[in-house]
Amino acid sequence: MYTRIDAPRPRSHRSLLCLASVACLGLAGFAVFSVPQLKSALVRAPTRCASLAHRGTQISRSSSVKAAGYDGGIPLDPTLISADLPYNAKKEGFTNAIERASRNRDLKAVRLLEQARVEVMEKSANGGSFGKWEEERAAMALRRRQGQMDMSIKRREKEDQLVAEMKSQFNFDMEARDMYGMTVDMQRIVDRASDTLIESLVGPRFDEGPKLITMRKEIDPMPWWDTISEHGFDLRTIQVLKDKLQLGKVVVLMEDPSELMGANTDGLTIGRLGEFTDFHDAHLTFCISPTMRSEDSFRRLQDAQHYSGNDIVVISGDWGLPSDTESKRVRAVAKEHFFGGLNAVSFVMGPVKLVPEVGGEAYPLPQWLLDAGYKAAGNVAITGNSGTGKSSLNNALRGLKPRDTGAAAVGVKETTIDPHGYDYEPAGKDMRLWDLPGAGTPKFPLHSYMRKMGIKYFDEVIIASAGRFTETDLGLMDELRLHGIPFIALRTKVDLEIRNAMDDTGGNEMEVIQRIRDDIKKNSLLPDERIFMVSVRRPDDYDFRALQDYIINSLHRGVDVKLAKALNRKLEVQEYYNAVTG
Repeated sequence: MYTRIDAPRPRSHRSLLCLASVACLGLAGFAVFSVPQLKSALVRAPTRCASLAHRGTQISRSSSVKAAGYDGGIPLDPTLISADLPYNAKKEGFTNAIERASRNRDLKAVRLLEQARVEVMEKSANGGSFGKWEEERAAMALRRRQGQMDMSIKRREKEDQLVAEMKSQFNFDMEARDMYGMTVDMQRIVDRASDTLIESLVGPRFDEGPKLITMRKEIDPMPWWDTISEHGFDLRTIQVLKDKLQLGKVVVLMEDPSELMGANTDGLTIGRLGEFTDFHDAHLTFCISPTMRSEDSFRRLQDAQHYSGNDIVVISGDWGLPSDTESKRVRAVAKEHFFGGLNAVSFVMGPVKLVPEVGGEAYPLPQWLLDAGYKAAGNVAITGNSGTGKSSLNNALRGLKPRDTGAAAVGVKETTIDPHGYDYEPAGKDMRLWDLPGAGTPKFPLHSYMRKMGIKYFDEVIIASAGRFTETDLGLMDELRLHGIPFIALRTKVDLEIRNAMDDTGGNEMEVIQRIRDDIKKNSLLPDERIFMVSVRRPDDYDFRALQDYIINSLHRGVDVKLAKALNRKLEVQEYYNAVTG
């Protein structure tokens, strides 16, 4: 046990202790004969006075330790005491342990813990624990960064595996369309929806009578669905169902059939709900987006079933609120008329999770990135400190000079004040190279830079530096690791850095390049294939061509991952019996 409890007391406090003890003893004697109720409290007074005097000693010593150099900025480390400490102080810390000892009135433990804390402060003041604490903190930070980097690499490998799996199963091209204008991911949804409706149609009935099936869909669209008409999904579902069941005539009713103008209605008979329609030899009747809020409006559906003699499938109907009195009557009438049964089917498909949910600040996708067609394009950003040559690099990668049309503005001052995306033609259509403002400036401080730039939403990020990495660069890397976003480390103006290093330390060019590469690797924790050194003045030297190829591959990979995740989305199917849904 730690037994140092007889720490020397200053003379002034020792005198104070004696006076306090004499006074307390006199009061205790008086209390025995005159006020018995105070007896027990006054008998303990000398002990409390001693504790107060001793605490004054500790405060005095603590103050002297702080005056000697300890400023309280570094947390005290109880493990610097080799002996055991009471109240589990080495795990819970001095503050919690002392509080528990005080509540238990364990003055001996309080004194022991106070002395141990002062001793730790003395060691910290003369540097005894600063070096150790800083070393341990740096080691922990390195382990954390390395762990995040390993997770990011594993996540990247899983995405590549998903892309390979989807490519083996589907025509992996978001530009590809079938004869109805459907993309490969929409074809999967239509196929699942038609199968579910078929199961409802051929399933068991309550009685030998007509059946009403209602369908509702909540499917988050992808940007490449822009060629599909408003009711294109519904019409294609009906056509696929018709082919699978090998049906003859299928009737589709609308409130306003002109809404289907320009849509592909091959093999379907289109009519207006509530008006005469040729139901002769019809095998099935569909009704798209009808209003069924009242008994009068629902009567039109009853008439359609009466004349056709078939089951009715209502897609995206408006049945009103279930709590509404009129809507309740409509539902009751529907159950009476369609005594073969009511089936309600809902299809739900949420947005594609393009950003891994691995921690970090949950900031939204910036509107300017969304407006640029983010989900259907490849996006690589160039970021870093201001003045590192990001705009010049952007121009050089696109083969432009500063005065050419479409070139990014360059200069000695901060020229990029807003994020701007440039079409990267070497990679193909919808591939963009983004020039972001410099981080760590008064206009874009690091703490808000991540959110404003939407840094975690890019397919890959290039962190450019003109010299050794700064705290801003390392902060950007930490954020990207935290969100699992791939990034590369780029040293710009490497020709100047090589020349300066050779003048200062000597050595040949290859030795200097290796030293720079080792330094980048040490700070970024990146593998060699994601470290680049370039000079825009000498595009044929160093890693410039390799960087161009890497960016092209990253842009295509970003698009492939988005399409693979869209194809891998789960379509949730919910079925309810004896109910309707819109």
